[in-house]
Amino acid sequence: MKNIYFSNKQIIIVCLTIFISLVLDLKTFAMQEGSQHNYDYPHVLLINSYHKGFGWTDTQTDAIIKRFKEYNENIIVSVEYLDWKRYPDEDNLSFQYSLLQHKYKYVTTDVIITTDDMAMEFAIQHRDGIFAGTPIVYTGILEESAISRTKGVEDIVGVYEVLDATGTVDLMMELQPEIKHIFVVCDATESGKDVSAEIGEAIDQSDFDLSYRILDDLSYEEIKTLLKEPQAGSAVIMGTFTMDSQGKQKSNETFSKELAELTTLPMYSVYEYLLGYGVIGGSLLSGTMQGDYGAGLAIELIEGEPIKSLKTVDTKSFYYGFDYKYLEKNNIETHNLPEGSVVINRPVSYYELHREIILIYSGITLILLAFVIILSYNVIMRKKVQKDLEVEHVELLSTYEALTASEEELKAQNEELIEQQEKINYLAYNDFLTKLPNRLHMEEYFEKLIKNSDRLHTKVMMAFIDIDNFNYINTAHGHQIGDQLLQEVSDIFKSYVQDIGTIGRIGGDEFICLIAIDESFDCNNYIDGLMDKINNSLEISGKQLFVTASIGYAIYPDDGMSYDELLIRADMAMYKMKSIGKAKASRFDLKMNQEMSAKINLTNALKHALIKNEFHLVYQPQYNSKTNTIVGYEALLRWNSHILGSVPPFSFIPIAESTGDIVEIGKWVIEEAARFAKRINGLNRDFIKVAVNISVVQLLHSDFVEIVKTIIKAEGINSKWLEFEVTETVLIKSFDLVSRQLKMLSEIGIDIALDDFGTGFSSLTYLRKLPISTLKIDKAFIDDILNEGENHFFTRAIIDIAHKLNFRVVAEGVEEQFQLNYLKTVDCTTIQGYLFSKPLLEEDALELLRNY
Repeated sequence: MKNIYFSNKQIIIVCLTIFISLVLDLKTFAMQEGSQHNYDYPHVLLINSYHKGFGWTDTQTDAIIKRFKEYNENIIVSVEYLDWKRYPDEDNLSFQYSLLQHKYKYVTTDVIITTDDMAMEFAIQHRDGIFAGTPIVYTGILEESAISRTKGVEDIVGVYEVLDATGTVDLMMELQPEIKHIFVVCDATESGKDVSAEIGEAIDQSDFDLSYRILDDLSYEEIKTLLKEPQAGSAVIMGTFTMDSQGKQKSNETFSKELAELTTLPMYSVYEYLLGYGVIGGSLLSGTMQGDYGAGLAIELIEGEPIKSLKTVDTKSFYYGFDYKYLEKNNIETHNLPEGSVVINRPVSYYELHREIILIYSGITLILLAFVIILSYNVIMRKKVQKDLEVEHVELLSTYEALTASEEELKAQNEELIEQQEKINYLAYNDFLTKLPNRLHMEEYFEKLIKNSDRLHTKVMMAFIDIDNFNYINTAHGHQIGDQLLQEVSDIFKSYVQDIGTIGRIGGDEFICLIAIDESFDCNNYIDGLMDKINNSLEISGKQLFVTASIGYAIYPDDGMSYDELLIRADMAMYKMKSIGKAKASRFDLKMNQEMSAKINLTNALKHALIKNEFHLVYQPQYNSKTNTIVGYEALLRWNSHILGSVPPFSFIPIAESTGDIVEIGKWVIEEAARFAKRINGLNRDFIKVAVNISVVQLLHSDFVEIVKTIIKAEGINSKWLEFEVTETVLIKSFDLVSRQLKMLSEIGIDIALDDFGTGFSSLTYLRKLPISTLKIDKAFIDDILNEGENHFFTRAIIDIAHKLNFRVVAEGVEEQFQLNYLKTVDCTTIQGYLFSKPLLEEDALELLRNY
C-alpha cells in the first residue's frame, strides 16, 4: 500500500507540473476555438512506452530523430513518454490521454510512431479520440505480439523486434562450451515475459544439453545473492529487468552493472543497450536499427506512399557485439569471435601516454587518502568523546567537583574538534603543497565573480598557466626539487596577482588566475608582466633552474559562459603557445578549435601508424669530396598515413614526443637502421656508418642504452656501424642525465654527432664535456656561405674548432657547386645534400652504393 500511495503521489505532482507548464505556454499553443493548426512542415508524433533515460527507449528515439533530420532538417518531431515501466497502471494512461488530447487537439499530425507494446496499444485505442485518421508506425514489438495486437486494425505498419536469442545461445556455447546451466534475468512485466519466452525457446531448441531458470519471481537482492556464489558451468543471459518481484525499480543498465561487479558467472545479453554495462556481449538487438527502420517507413508515408503498399519490416536488426573488458575477465580471446564483431573498450596504452599524469594523480590520491584517514580519525574521536560524555554524565550526578572537571575537559575537546574541523575545511579548499586555492575553491570563486560581473556589467579574465618542461625537471632532478620549484613559483604568482585577483593550483604544474576586469583593463600588458616575473632563473636547493611558462587566457562572457567552457578555451590557447615554442602567452580565438581538432586527428592517426606499417625510412648519403666515396648515410623517418596522406616530420615528431609514442617509434627506427647498416657493410666495401636521429624523450628513459644493446645483439652488427645524432636543444633539457646516457653509448662503440650546431644554445661546454665525435653544420649557414657576413665567419670558425678538437665535420644542405668548392677550401670534405643525392629508399640507396 505504501508503494502504491507513493506512485499516485508522484503522478499527481507530475500532473500539476505539466499543467502549470501548459498554462505558462498558452501563448505558444493559443488558437481560436475549433480551429486547426497546420505546420509548414510535416509533423511526426513519437510516443514511447517507457521513460526517458531507459536505454532501449533512448536508442530508438535518437535513431528516429536522426533519420528524420537527415531526411529534412525542418521536419517537426514531438516526443512523448508514457513512463509505463515506472507507472504501469490505468491512472497513468488516463492522465497521458488527457494530456495528449489537450496538447494535440488542434495540431495536425502526419504520422504517429510508437516504440514497444504499450505505446502501440495506447495509439490504437486513442487514435480516433485525438489523431483521427493518422497512420501508425510501430517499432520494438515481437512478431507474435505485434500480429495479435494489430489484428483488425487499419492504417498501421511497423518493424518487428526480432530477438536473436538463438544466436546469443549458440555464440555463448561456441566461446564457453563448458556451460551447462543458464540463469535468464527477465522481469515479470509483459515485455519481460515475452523476452524470457524467446530466450527459453532458444535454449530448448538448441543442440546443447542445457538447463535454465528464469529469475522473474525474485527480488534484486535475491538475484544478487543467488548469482554471487561461484557456480561452475553456469552463465547468465540478461533480458529486460527493470522491476523486481517486490515492485522495486531500477534501470536495466544499473542492475546489469551491479551483477557484473559481484558475480563470477559470465554474462551475455540480447540487447545492444546493455553493452558496456557488465555483459560480455552476444547477438544484440539494436535499438538504433529499429528506430532507423521505423523512421524509414514513416518517411515513405510522408512522401505519399499508401500505407497498404508498405510491408512490415522483419529485417534482422541485430549484430555481434562484445565488451573487451569482460572478454578479458572471462579469458576469451578476440580471435575466437565471429567475423565482423564489434568490440568496445579495446585497451590502449594509457599508462605510456599519461605516465606523468598518472603519477601526479596517484600522489593526489594518496593525499586524499590521508584526508580520508584524518576524517575517519575525526569520526572515531567524536564517537569516543560521545562515549566519554555518557560516562561523565553518570559521574556528574554524584558530585559537583566531577561535573566541573568534566565540563573543562569537554571544553578542551570541543576546541580541539573545532580546530580540526577548521583544518579540514582549509584543506578541502586549498592545495596541500602550495597553500594556494585548489580547483574547487577557484570554481566557486569564479561563480561569485560572474554574478558581480553580470550585475556591474564587467568581465572576468581566466588565465591558464603551465610550467614549461616541468616533467623534464622532475625526471632529471627528482620530485622533491619539482615540489620546491612549484612552491617558489606559487609565491611569485601570488605576489603578482593578489592585489587585483586570485591564483590557484588546479593540478600538477597547472595554475589558473581569475581577475574581474573592465574595459580599461589591458589584459595583454598584465599577462606580459606575469611572464616577466616567471621567465627567470631560480635557485632550488643549490641547483640553478631556468623556468618559463606558457599562458593562455579567455574572457567571460566573450569566450565562454561557464567555468568549464572558459577553462577549456584558456587551456587550448595555452597549448597553442606550447606548440609554437613555449614561454609565450595568447588569448583564445576560434581558429584554435580547428587547430586543436587537426592536432587530435593527427595524434589519433599516429597511435596506429606503427601497427599499420605506415612508417618507412629513407637514407641520404654522406659524401667525401676528397676521396670521392660514400662514407655514410643518415636515416630519415617518413610517414605516409592511410588517412592523412604524407605527413612531414616537423608536424608529427613533436606530437610523438609529447605523447611518448616517440619511444616505440624511435626503437623501430634504430632496428631498421641497424638492419640497413648490416646490409651495406656486407657488400665488402669500406667501413660505412648509418646516422640515426635520437629524441630527448628516448634519452630520458633509463633503459635506453640497454634497448640499443639488445638491438645490436639481435641484428648481429658492429656497434661502430651506427652513429646517433642529437641536437643542442636536447642537451639543455637535462644535461646531466643526457650526458650520462651519451657516455654509455660512446663506451659501447657508437659515435655521437651534434646536429644543427650553431642554431641553438651553442656552447663549447658541450664539445668539452660530451663524447662528441662529429659536428654537423646546419643548412642555414651553408646557404649564405659566400656572403661576407656573420654566417660566413661563423661557419669557418665552427670548422676550425672542429679540426682542432679532432672532430669530423659534416656540412648539411649542400645544393650548389660553389658551396662545395668553398667547403673544400676550408678542408670540410664530408658533405650531405641534394648536390650529391636526395634521400633514397633502401634499395635505391644500396644500388647507388654498388654503382659508385
